[in-house]
Amino acid sequence: MRRIPPAARLLALLLAFASAACSRAPARPNVLVITIDTLRADHLGCYGYALARTPRIDALARESILCTDDVTAAPITLPSHCSIFTGLLPPAHGVRDNGDFALGDGTVTLAERLKAVGYETRAFVSALVLNRRYNLAKGFDSYDDDLYAEDAPQLFMIRERRARRTADKFLAWLGARPRTPQPFFAWVHFFDPHQPYRPESQDVVLSVTPYDGEIAGTDRAVGRLLDGLAKAGLLDDTLVVFTADHGESLGEHNEKTHAIFVYDATVRVPLLVRFPRLFRPNRYEGPVRSIDIVPTVLSVLGLPGGSETQGVDLVPAFRRKVAPPDLPQYSESLLSELGFGMAPIVAIRHGGFKWIRVPKPELYDLQSDPHELRNLYPAEARHAAVLDQELDRILDDSKRHAVPARESPMSLETMESLRSLGYLASAQDRASAAGIDPKDGISLYNDLEDARHLAQRSRWQPAEEKLRRILERSPGHVSARNILGLVFVRQGELAKAKEQYTLSLKQEPKQSRVLAVLGSLALIENDLPEAERLFRASLEITPGFVESMCNLGFIESLRGHGAAAQAWYDKALAADPAFPRPWRLAGDLSYERGDWAAARASYAKVLEKEPDDFEVLIQSANCARRLGDDAAALDGFARAEELRPDSWIPPYNRACLAAARGRTSDAGSLLLVAASRGLANPRLLDLDEDLAAVRDTKAFAEARRQALKTAEAFQD
Repeated sequence: MRRIPPAARLLALLLAFASAACSRAPARPNVLVITIDTLRADHLGCYGYALARTPRIDALARESILCTDDVTAAPITLPSHCSIFTGLLPPAHGVRDNGDFALGDGTVTLAERLKAVGYETRAFVSALVLNRRYNLAKGFDSYDDDLYAEDAPQLFMIRERRARRTADKFLAWLGARPRTPQPFFAWVHFFDPHQPYRPESQDVVLSVTPYDGEIAGTDRAVGRLLDGLAKAGLLDDTLVVFTADHGESLGEHNEKTHAIFVYDATVRVPLLVRFPRLFRPNRYEGPVRSIDIVPTVLSVLGLPGGSETQGVDLVPAFRRKVAPPDLPQYSESLLSELGFGMAPIVAIRHGGFKWIRVPKPELYDLQSDPHELRNLYPAEARHAAVLDQELDRILDDSKRHAVPARESPMSLETMESLRSLGYLASAQDRASAAGIDPKDGISLYNDLEDARHLAQRSRWQPAEEKLRRILERSPGHVSARNILGLVFVRQGELAKAKEQYTLSLKQEPKQSRVLAVLGSLALIENDLPEAERLFRASLEITPGFVESMCNLGFIESLRGHGAAAQAWYDKALAADPAFPRPWRLAGDLSYERGDWAAARASYAKVLEKEPDDFEVLIQSANCARRLGDDAAALDGFARAEELRPDSWIPPYNRACLAAARGRTSDAGSLLLVAASRGLANPRLLDLDEDLAAVRDTKAFAEARRQALKTAEAFQD
């Protein structure tokens, strides 16, 4: 009998094993990374918060490695996520703030690494701040960041998608995915705990704060993701990583939300790692950084690349094969510098201490002072000097890993918009703040934020008073003056608005957004020559300013110059082909002027390209209603409600239609539906002329009571 050489037998055995493995399961496990925006670790039950309503996350924690001491690289969404997915610190990957940076092409993301070895890669994000323009989409087969079917963002806020709707997107993809040995990498991002806190009605009642209510709703969405994997028989074949980009100050250290300071309230985040094939559940007490996620995931998958990051592979420590490595934890926030001209903040946590390098330095013993209330500097200057040297070593290492960020993806007009709303300071504001310690500048920042929040709740008079006090202290504060102008616009006091915007331009003339706002005010007053002059002036500063192009096209259409109008619209579409904004703006301008037929025609152009645009469906339906086409109006409201069955806006508009047509009983019932879905503006109910016929009914009174209760809950 012919003998088979041992090496050949071994090769045959390995090939047979590999073939059998491919027929039963993926050669490598799937990977699911879940990131929650603005989630403090100490507001989860599994991290000791007794008042938490997070049963699904707590259950995940019981099956996971729970990291008790995980620190994010930055308390800001985009830089933090770039660190999570590259394993590089912000000084290395170059993304130091939201909006004004994009990940450089020279970086390598986790998605790119996994796609290169055959993974299917999918992402589902919930906020505009993670839009593909910031280049985190690198390596993903699909990147679901289409948020145009969502509600318009609240004043001063960005467009977002609720967690349950993002979970729907992931589950729809998972359910349609064919059975295949190809593994997948999916990233799901939930934004809900971010301010403004708008929990669902059940969570308003059951949670101790609106912030905790948002977390409770997010917990249910996390549970749905895990249930979907379990139903598909994939949960135990999937490496699940659950973390947050940053926390929330909730008033600690005089910071109401996040992004300025790097105290533990905003940089200590949860990290859970579930993979029963490899890890037994336990609490991991060693220091962890967000940059350790990539090398640890790659190690679990048996892939190279971890050594190219600034993080470390924690698999041996998670398995208790070695002691937890003694890792220095770096955090930074440059928003104080980039946005407002104050000093930047960089910090290091190591050996139970935190050193914060700012003009007025800070040193904390985190063991005896976990809330960072007793600054030990300069009494412990020697200890501070050791940590400061270690901080320099981290920054030097970042220089060795440095990859240039992309050119700013945020257009100049977007930057001007943020400045006009108070989110970025003007050059004059930044010069006046030059280099001051953020601890000393936070009060002015908070006053501006308070004014924005008052305006968000349509509390125009208190907002005006707050802004006037800021301007008394700092007459040259351009951002405060621009917000004051907006407050007057929203109250219909256009002359006062024009006065504030004119003063703003005297202080800083090159504000294309302010010129465009003044142009819009002139357009409302039917002063076409002045409006044209102002829009053209804004384009001289910002040649790609699409809104001004559209407005110039609208002016030409009012003059009867169809070809000239079309030329401006074509120019705008060429500048921004991603969304049919020109027709949307034309529709909105016609709507404001009461030209319902022209507005409806423009909205129809939008819907040809974006049939699921929720806002445009509502606006188009309202045009149909005012033109007497009730059937088309009801059809538009129904289509909008199919897109957003949780939104109060479609039933509210149907109530207005019913009331205007004398169907008071139907109107009352629909108002109650709107109230049950989160209508939180009793003033809207009081002032809407369409509802005059139902204001004396019990249903109206009950709907108003519910709306007031919801509004008060949001203000707590």
